[in-house]
Amino acid sequence: MIQSRLFILLLLLIGTVLNAQVTNKGYPYSWDMKTSEKKRMTPEIMETFDLSKLRKEDEVNDKNKSGALRFGYELEVNLGLTNAGVWDELPSGKGRIWRLNIVSKGAQSLNFIFDSYDLPKGATIYIYNEDRSDLLGAYTDVFNNSDGMLGTWMVEGDRIWIEYFEPKEFIGKGSLNIATVVHGYRSFTNDLKTAKDLENSQSCNFDVKCSLGNDIESFKNRLKHAVVRIVQGGHYCTGTLINNTKNDASLYVLTANHCNNADESTWVFRFNWISSTTSCGTEVSSEDIVNKQTTSRAVLLASNTESDFKLIELDGGVDDAWELEWAGWDRGVINPDFTFGIHHPKGDIMKACRSKTKPLIPQKFLVGDIPDPIDLWIVQQWELGVTEKGSSGSALFDPNGRIIGVLSGGAADCNGLIYNGGSDYYGRFDTSWDYGGNSNSRLSDWLDPIHSGRETLDMISLEKPLGIPPIPKQKVDIYYKLSDNTLNITNDSNKTFRYLIYSVLGQKLNMGTLSPRATKAVSLNTLVNGVYFVNITNTGDGSSFTKKIMILK
Repeated sequence: MIQSRLFILLLLLIGTVLNAQVTNKGYPYSWDMKTSEKKRMTPEIMETFDLSKLRKEDEVNDKNKSGALRFGYELEVNLGLTNAGVWDELPSGKGRIWRLNIVSKGAQSLNFIFDSYDLPKGATIYIYNEDRSDLLGAYTDVFNNSDGMLGTWMVEGDRIWIEYFEPKEFIGKGSLNIATVVHGYRSFTNDLKTAKDLENSQSCNFDVKCSLGNDIESFKNRLKHAVVRIVQGGHYCTGTLINNTKNDASLYVLTANHCNNADESTWVFRFNWISSTTSCGTEVSSEDIVNKQTTSRAVLLASNTESDFKLIELDGGVDDAWELEWAGWDRGVINPDFTFGIHHPKGDIMKACRSKTKPLIPQKFLVGDIPDPIDLWIVQQWELGVTEKGSSGSALFDPNGRIIGVLSGGAADCNGLIYNGGSDYYGRFDTSWDYGGNSNSRLSDWLDPIHSGRETLDMISLEKPLGIPPIPKQKVDIYYKLSDNTLNITNDSNKTFRYLIYSVLGQKLNMGTLSPRATKAVSLNTLVNGVYFVNITNTGDGSSFTKKIMILK
């Protein structure tokens, strides 16, 4: 009985579905190899560019919130498995590794966009800097997609290594090519000694942990787990996970339509970058945390220029351990006593702001560089905190913690420690709800899929007080039964799926088909103790997820 309970505990701890890019898991094979076992290579040196010109442009553009914050210069390249880097055979005989060294002199960070990304089972990609102080990965086949596109998070430094491991069973089966190298001249990393994004926003901003008033503290403390930093190539915005009337934890993120600096399939997302201190981060510095709760890829669901909204769905998944929240909304034409926002100004650690008790002003006009007039709520004055460039796309919440708008621009700013008195402009949620008459231009089809007619919806933790439902995983459940050493796979949908069980080295051990509304028991008696993976693939659209299990007989 004790052994059984121990196994169940282990399964709960490690059995997270691996469809989220959780960093700092494992490390590259080359780190265990001797220098003599690795081929020498010539680094790929990136071309130089006029940094002073970019900074002058930023001095102007940073004052205009109606665009994404630029932190990096995008360099077009063509670097892949066949024309760059070197291959090394692993001494263990497990497979081989491909290593590529990219140097962009003076960069605070580097991140990458792949235009060809197709990894076999068991393959991994790690990205790390020269002194190995910043490690990203492992990226796996979880992010394989029909378009082959993928964006990565940032790694600190100007000399970065990309390392691809290919299991011996799949030699020559992987495809990998880098199309864009982003030279980050504003750092978005975690090292307090060099990070320019931490404390990069102005001094009148308030850390999200700082109290904005007891009347909204409980809402704010949950909603901060819905807010996400969005990286689009060399640019940056803010978004918010948003609930729908099915309360099913669909991975919908609301942001601004003007946040459009790269294809959504290359976007990268980071949740829960929140100061570890309870100070407000004004006169006392914020404190960093080193978690990197990141995921990659999204698909566009709906957008319009009338209210400057964009709704996307995360395609790379998230981790249940992140304890995320999904914000509620109010689609009525309302005028609350006050409003508040949560966002990442200037790429800084998460901040919050609260408006004064003044009515919102509905108006329609041109905002910044956005070419079409926007149907707006005007926040006349902030009482605590402000927004800045990089806050674009963040939500405006009413006193009940419901979204009523999305940041499009404005003149609010800091004057030292003091707010400058400017107004901010938010695209109206009530306009976004039903504008345009089709699912591509409005929110209603996505946020009320059951046609409930509800005018308000609370955050998911209030709608589901007994617990947020598991994040949808294609409606397939996987359960390892210790008593008879079987893996029970249940398909609770009308779709057909394939299952594949494989080892950590990518060796195929068992496979088959799951019919709709069926359960299959797969015997694992022949497997030795260790870690294994179960991949489930929808035969219709090719979408998939992978789960890790551990066998301890």
